[in-house]
Amino acid sequence: MIESDTSKLPKEELDSLKNYAHGLIKTVREPLLVLDRNQNIVAYNANFEKKFKINESEGGVSVFNFNQKQLHTDEFREILEELQNSEEPISDRTVEVKFSENEKKKFSVNASLLSLPTKTSLTLLSFKRLKSGRLSRQEKVFNKVVDNILSNAPAAICILRGPEHTFEVANENYLKLIAHRNIIGKTVKEALPEVGNQGFIDLLDTVYSTGEPYIGNEIAINLQDENGAFRNSYLNFVYEPTRNKKSKIDGVFVHAIDVTEQVLARKKVEESEDRLKEVIDAVPGIIWITNEKGESIFFNKNWYSYTGQNVEEAKVFGWLETIHPEDYERAKAIFLEAQKERKPYSSTFRLQSANGDYRWVIDKGSPKFHSNGEYEGMIGTVIDVHDEKLKENLVREKEHRMQGIVKEATVATAIYTGLDMNIELANNAMLKLWGKDDSVLRKRLDQALPELDGQPFLELLRNVYRTGETYWGKEDKVDLLINGEMQTGFYNFTYKPLRDKNGEIYGILNMAIDVTESVKSKMLLKESEFHFRQMADLMPGMVSKTDARGSDIYFNKNWLDFTGKASESLKEIGWVEFIHPDEKQTYLDAWENCLGTGCDLEMQLRLKNKEGKYIWHLSRCEAVKEDDGSVKMWIAANTEIDKIKEEEKRKEEFLKMVSHELKTPVTSIKGYVQLLLSLIKKQQEAEVSKLPLQPSLERINHQVSRLTRLISEILDLSRIRENQLELKKEEFNLNELVAETIQDINYTNTQHKIDLESEVQSLVRADRDRIGQVIINLIMNAIKYSPGSLNINVKVVQEARDKVKVIIKDFGIGISTENHKKIFKRFYRVGVKSEETYSGFGIGLYLANEIMERHNGEIKVKSRLGEGSEFSFILDATQITS
Repeated sequence: MIESDTSKLPKEELDSLKNYAHGLIKTVREPLLVLDRNQNIVAYNANFEKKFKINESEGGVSVFNFNQKQLHTDEFREILEELQNSEEPISDRTVEVKFSENEKKKFSVNASLLSLPTKTSLTLLSFKRLKSGRLSRQEKVFNKVVDNILSNAPAAICILRGPEHTFEVANENYLKLIAHRNIIGKTVKEALPEVGNQGFIDLLDTVYSTGEPYIGNEIAINLQDENGAFRNSYLNFVYEPTRNKKSKIDGVFVHAIDVTEQVLARKKVEESEDRLKEVIDAVPGIIWITNEKGESIFFNKNWYSYTGQNVEEAKVFGWLETIHPEDYERAKAIFLEAQKERKPYSSTFRLQSANGDYRWVIDKGSPKFHSNGEYEGMIGTVIDVHDEKLKENLVREKEHRMQGIVKEATVATAIYTGLDMNIELANNAMLKLWGKDDSVLRKRLDQALPELDGQPFLELLRNVYRTGETYWGKEDKVDLLINGEMQTGFYNFTYKPLRDKNGEIYGILNMAIDVTESVKSKMLLKESEFHFRQMADLMPGMVSKTDARGSDIYFNKNWLDFTGKASESLKEIGWVEFIHPDEKQTYLDAWENCLGTGCDLEMQLRLKNKEGKYIWHLSRCEAVKEDDGSVKMWIAANTEIDKIKEEEKRKEEFLKMVSHELKTPVTSIKGYVQLLLSLIKKQQEAEVSKLPLQPSLERINHQVSRLTRLISEILDLSRIRENQLELKKEEFNLNELVAETIQDINYTNTQHKIDLESEVQSLVRADRDRIGQVIINLIMNAIKYSPGSLNINVKVVQEARDKVKVIIKDFGIGISTENHKKIFKRFYRVGVKSEETYSGFGIGLYLANEIMERHNGEIKVKSRLGEGSEFSFILDATQITS
């Protein structure tokens, strides 16, 4: 790296350098920069300041930090390092300088070292702005003129570069001559291999090596056409060497004229000239002949009768006066060019008839040569094509419009012509449908799509072509070879006959729409519907289906058997009409809510069978939803539970009877036990105190309390069933109730440790005894289902601004997720290995949940099998304090 430190130079030496540098650059006009041996700025001239837009004037700064680090580039560092190492001048090095985010300029840099008497040296750097790659206006005009000349030149023109003769430029006539091959960038050998043994490459080599041009007249050449067949042509051509700025040959300019028709015509004319002269005047068309100067020397009689000219008016170039003024210059130029080039031509223009009307004609001419090869003039014909031209213009306009519409259409569209069904047109949508590219155009349909063999479509097309009857295909199955494999699709399509002006069929218009996904969806839906109906008929319950709005659309066989109605009749009536009046309105309200929210519905209700008897059923209804969450349909199942209801009723009646029968003797037992316990405390006889009466009676009292609680729960169950459970609400401290309940449980259960944590103090308005019953049930369940763990955690926390939550957490056996909802049902008990270990009727949590619902509260469970359980209940608080 080059160091930059001005402090290393003495002030006198630095001043001397600056004076010397300023004197040096005053006389230099180009941008000049002077650096000291440490690459610090010593001086620069005004032109440098202008070109580099200098916005700071101090010297002594490192050139790499000067003027926003413009010269802080790798290229500039390399120049200075090379100059320092070699001490030899450096010329024409390119450096790119950044002036702004969007502006960069390139400069050519010359650098040299200048030694001074003070044993130091200066670095002189001159800069020259390089021209941008943009063409000047004059160059653009020149290029446009050249392009115009090449495009419109009647000759075939190309430019070859280098000793290998690589194509650099070729006009349209040259490309047409070689069947529009891709030649640019290729050598003659690569692009036109057939000319290798015809001597043309040798001629090019000679012109390139000697610099002498070569002129060829009517030289035969054998070229391949677009179908790969060889075609003999005759050319007049010139090979002219091209040179670069240093006058060195760098290529060959080729100018060629296809004179094949001229040569062939001349030969033919030479062979039949005598006979032609005899019959030329008898021809019904217009025939004309010119001399070698292009002057008319003969018109047959049809010219004069058609145009009304006489011989004097038509001779020499007088015939041009009959051409329409708008076509005159073009027709004249074409004729004169053909005359000059001695080549055939064809020209269409409007010619004035004898009655003064202008009519479209085709004028064709060919050069005529003597047997010795001498040019004698042109011979040609004029044919009236006025009617055909008008029709052609109309047809061309219609075809252009139609093809434009078809190609841009998103519907797959194709046109087939002839009985062979040649593909005249196929838009991109149809090619994509076929899995093909535009190489199939102008082929027969059976060649382009061989996979249609064995399928009915080719015969259908021929039938439409023969009969003229349009064929409509709806969801027809088609097998197509796409990306190398057969693929089956379904399409809606039409085959419509196309007729010409005479009403004759000349082709068929094919339009198609891919409905594969729709058909497959229908097939899957049909199959799914069949399986659903089959499964629904086999189910023991009554299954029905409604649409998103709740209208009945399907009933299984069990529904029809139950009601004795036919399917259509039942749809018209609606199964809701079979619900018992006591449950009907409740169900309708719940059903209306589900239609609005998409929620599931479950309800016990009575349905009337065909004998008019009401039978209890469990009715469930769930929504089938789309991916976006919208309801697609509803599926409902009604399962008969009449026997279960009767069994529950008998069980409840039995429990009610048992609870009432047990309550009286239990109350008596409890009273006598409590009386005995009070007497024992007063009796201090030594013989009595030695007996274990007190602990035994306490155990009896505990068991009787449990039995009393169980009987109370059974009675509460009956009250809930009969909707007679009354609440006695009062305001009390929830924390105190929780603490008292835990204390009571600890008196009778000494094994488990129950920890209480109160994050807040809260007052609630509720039934104190019922809330206490909930707490007892939850804690006793935690103890019951935690045989392997002795810790129970109870916590009182604030749930929301005006809600308080009590959490009871154990570390016992836990509850599986699928049982979380079931445990709150009446008489439900979690399945365990030993019912003796976990006894009970399954009504504790049911009662707790019912009590919380009547307090507008809620009870929750969090649990996983083997990981313990966390039960909690939430109440509205009248006051919460920290």
